[in-house]
Amino acid sequence: MLKSNLINALFLGSILFILSLTMFPDTSLGIGSKPGGVNFIPFHTIGGLLFQNSLKDFAVNNLGNIILFIPFGFLLPLNYRGTDSTFKACSAGLILSLIIEVLQLFMSNRWTDIDDVILNTIGAGTGYILFRWISLIYK
Repeated sequence: MLKSNLINALFLGSILFILSLTMFPDTSLGIGSKPGGVNFIPFHTIGGLLFQNSLKDFAVNNLGNIILFIPFGFLLPLNYRGTDSTFKACSAGLILSLIIEVLQLFMSNRWTDIDDVILNTIGAGTGYILFRWISLIYK
């Protein structure tokens, strides 16, 4: 019971952390502090940050989007036993990311970006793969 409650709390915490970084401005990371916009061209933002910005900007946006969803993907199969494949974990990450991006369409200081959906989905899949590797090691 205690273990189940802890897993539920950690999973909810991962979602709340994702929402706090994607819905509210964080000036220390430069998130949500400037006017937003929309990008529906896959890899446009990723490429632009790689070739036209600093390594810090590239890391904060791209690696940050991946890392942000790793705990979600890791905790998902612990919380929902039916999550038994990378496809299902990636699908859950995709759905959560799409919900966030649609909400950001209505926020003047946020970007709605298909690249964020791609990176978030990779993060959820990475978290699930880490879960599988660790569970195999401990079996």
